[in-house]
Amino acid sequence: MKITRITAIPLSYRLPEGKTVTMGVGATVKRDTIVVKVETDEGLTGHGEAHPGRSPGAVASLIHHTIAPMIQGMDACDVVGVWSRVNRMQLSSHGMGAGAALAISGIDMALWDIRGKAAGMPLYRLLGGSKKRVKAYAGGIALGFQPAASLAEEAQGYIRAGYKALKLRLGDNRVDDVQRVQTVRAAVGDEVDILTDANTNYKLDDARRVIPALAEAKVGWLEEPFSSLDFAS
Repeated sequence: MKITRITAIPLSYRLPEGKTVTMGVGATVKRDTIVVKVETDEGLTGHGEAHPGRSPGAVASLIHHTIAPMIQGMDACDVVGVWSRVNRMQLSSHGMGAGAALAISGIDMALWDIRGKAAGMPLYRLLGGSKKRVKAYAGGIALGFQPAASLAEEAQGYIRAGYKALKLRLGDNRVDDVQRVQTVRAAVGDEVDILTDANTNYKLDDARRVIPALAEAKVGWLEEPFSSLDFAS
């Protein structure tokens, strides 16, 4: 089963006026994604999603003009072989560029989709896993920096909608971050999981001072306190 065509569809949605969410990496004014479609000569089609890196058109162009020609005609079930070819011709020889890494992620996901369809199995079974329920949490581009009372009100709205877990954005400043977490915990009670994400905006001292308060509020995790390049922290 050969790869015949790869299509990357860049999508961008600008948030309505007044719906901007501020977090550690700045204000979110739009939401982007790239849907990647891989077609085969046997009629199976796989879909994946590539992270846009704030430039969905650029990553989609890289898929169309650089990655797709490299792997067209390859075995669609040879996920490792496809990755190895892109790694040899694009990543290792031209640097581990973020755009290429984002591009191959969507293709890789689509190829696993094809493998699951070819085997007649959902992906979790193909990978040797078992079926289990997993909680969904609210907080994709919401629950950002805002007055604590307003944040608690928003959080209660998600609980009423059926969510059992929330992710709050930290990385504003230590005092306001802790106050927001404590206010939301008081509003939603102990039965709701609270998770946090600092979006790389903490220094080591910030984390040391905030983590005890997060533990006291029974927070499940502190995600991404530092940049991935900040090895010392």
